[in-house]
Amino acid sequence: MGIPPQRVLVVDDDLDMLQLCQDVLTRQGYETTCVATGEQALAEVHRQPFPAALVDLVLPDIGGLEVVSAIRRADPEAVVVIITGFASLDSAIEAVRRGTYDYLRKPFDTDELINILARGLEHRRLIKENEQLVTRLNRLNQQLQQSKARLEDKMRIATEELAVFITLGHRLGEARDSQTTAQHILQAALELSGAERGAILVVDRGLNQLQPIVTIGISSDELSANKLGMGEGILGQVAAAATPKIINDLLADPQLSEDGLAYAGIRSVLAHPLVSDDVVVGVIALFDKPSGPFTDNNLNLIAVLAAQVSSVLAATVIPRPYKLGAGQQPPDQFINLEDLLR
Repeated sequence: MGIPPQRVLVVDDDLDMLQLCQDVLTRQGYETTCVATGEQALAEVHRQPFPAALVDLVLPDIGGLEVVSAIRRADPEAVVVIITGFASLDSAIEAVRRGTYDYLRKPFDTDELINILARGLEHRRLIKENEQLVTRLNRLNQQLQQSKARLEDKMRIATEELAVFITLGHRLGEARDSQTTAQHILQAALELSGAERGAILVVDRGLNQLQPIVTIGISSDELSANKLGMGEGILGQVAAAATPKIINDLLADPQLSEDGLAYAGIRSVLAHPLVSDDVVVGVIALFDKPSGPFTDNNLNLIAVLAAQVSSVLAATVIPRPYKLGAGQQPPDQFINLEDLLR
């Protein structure tokens, strides 16, 4: 597709001048609209803005400068050339103030008109290109700043997460029993996820249900009051299926709202099974994240900690392992709590 011709509005009450301008500009490839009064010019400008205009300073109804102002309001970069047979210093100054590009006195040479109009439209094109370039640069700069902010945020988060793991490594090196080790791991899980409270639970061999061994921000009694049997409730389902689960609004699901965790005032849950050599040894559960929903990134970080605590708990698994597989029934025995807490 070719570039559409530039539109030029010619306003002059001299019909011969109108005809001359139309003939000259049409031959140059411009799309010319000619009117003889200021009111007609205002009507044309109201219909559509013009990139360029030739305006007689003296019109029979309204002043040419009023027409100039209307043209410039419709298109602030419009190239407006004043043409008049009654030029004066005052009128020239006022025309410039209104934003005219140039000033021609009748009679004028048509070549001069063509050159002025061509220069003006080229100047307008460069202004438009510059505006587009500035807009594009501003947009790119804004995107760069946003990318920088996101990268800095990711680096900050990664640094904070690394610091948690480093601190945990020091604490685990100093821990002397499983209980303390589990406590340190749970504390790290809360820091990494932003959760308010949490617990590590193991599967009791005699009762075939989860029993809390370490809690932070929630009591063992509060958890024990819930359904913690294998396959029962949210935590029991995570343990039985060996599948992690995130629930960010317990009350949104009528079935979940009946879970004992909801009655304990818990609003959201991230739970990950503790598995060692295909043996389910328990669940690490985090509750309520004030800063927002639990995310997959939270889950990935907790999976690392789950592997650590699983290795600690694996030493207490009785040699009747629960091998995970489709269609398997929950086992009768898992963890010897007396050995774990000894």
